[in-house]
Amino acid sequence: MNLVRHLKPFSWALASRILPLLYGLSLILIIIPHLSSISEFGRYSLVFQIFTLIALLNKSLILNPMVRFASDPDDYDRMVRSGLHLSLLFYIICSIVVWLVSPIAAAMLRIEVGDLRFVNLLMIAFFFRDFGFFIQQIRYRTARLFIIEATYFIGSAGGFICLILSRNNLTAREVLCVNAVMAAASSLLALRFGFGGTRVFGRFNAPAVSKIVKYGLYTLPIGLANSFMNSADTLVLGIIFNPAVVGVYNGAKQVYRIFSAITQAVGILVLPYASRLSASNRKGEIKALFEKTIPYTWIGLAGVAVIGWLSAGRLYAFLGNDYSESAALLAIMLFAAPFEGIFYVASNILYGIGKAGKVALVSTGSLVLLVALLIPGAYLLGVKGAAGALSLSLIITGVWMFMLSGKVLETGLKPSLRRLMSNLRTMSKSGWRS
Repeated sequence: MNLVRHLKPFSWALASRILPLLYGLSLILIIIPHLSSISEFGRYSLVFQIFTLIALLNKSLILNPMVRFASDPDDYDRMVRSGLHLSLLFYIICSIVVWLVSPIAAAMLRIEVGDLRFVNLLMIAFFFRDFGFFIQQIRYRTARLFIIEATYFIGSAGGFICLILSRNNLTAREVLCVNAVMAAASSLLALRFGFGGTRVFGRFNAPAVSKIVKYGLYTLPIGLANSFMNSADTLVLGIIFNPAVVGVYNGAKQVYRIFSAITQAVGILVLPYASRLSASNRKGEIKALFEKTIPYTWIGLAGVAVIGWLSAGRLYAFLGNDYSESAALLAIMLFAAPFEGIFYVASNILYGIGKAGKVALVSTGSLVLLVALLIPGAYLLGVKGAAGALSLSLIITGVWMFMLSGKVLETGLKPSLRRLMSNLRTMSKSGWRS
């Protein structure tokens, strides 16, 4: 595998993951200081986390299997069309469930029923944006992927600026409305780009639907783990405490997501690329893919964690006294960043080569571990206990995923380090020659 050949698509993919960073900064530096109270940020976090939980389940259960099979050009049309049908059905079912349970759930989370039902509007607004993202990922059209993402993230940041210019003391609902409007604009753009020549509203293909569903159910633990790893801590804190405590916690977690954004850029390319290599039975290149991406990802995220530790104090001083505890929470979370990177990249490689059962095994273990640590940790130690539970579970599962994937690919730590050192020596010699 020659990484230089993939520098251009990777640069677009990386740029698309920088966009959430810019969006996150705008949310932290523009919106948080202008919300009427820290409880409003807690309300915003709870609503958006519930939507994110549903969206991640859709991606893991339907859209990722679609990418897995649609990466084969011969299966592209029927898999994309079936993926759309299934994704639409999934969101319809989820919207009905959200509408029915919102009175009970709102009382548990101490927010309004209307807040929870706003999740349905977010599902409508984001639908074609998320689906179009996966289409461009399959086609390796990372420039278009960047434009779709930029419409939402930069548009939302611009909307935030317009909000604070119009008035202070913003509400969670106003911020969520900006997200919904720009997601809808991004969805319209995704529709404009199309679906690679496929008529997605064509005939229902039962065999293709069955193939996606079977693989999706087989990998359901992956989706559950990813979804709950992303949202469980926020929801547990909301149930045990109140939106103000959730606001403090997510003041740290929002920044953590910014610092770990580079991992997703690698994953955008790794999953379809590994699928193509597997379809061609190019085992040596799959092994090389693992040995190159894992150490670079770990080193990059370790450096990012150091930057986070050094800058956290100044950032939260800017946000005010309400978020003073968030700096310590971010420091705890950042220990996990390099290991989350290992987990994400290695699992995408295994998923791409059809070893989803291995990923499901680790994902199930990570979910069990998180639940076992999170509930007593949050109850006894509050936000620090929740941050510690999240960090420790990510570290353990990252190491576990690395060891398991290394065994599957017949490689491991020493070969990866040897390849890394060889690449560094080559780059060093090239630098001296120039």
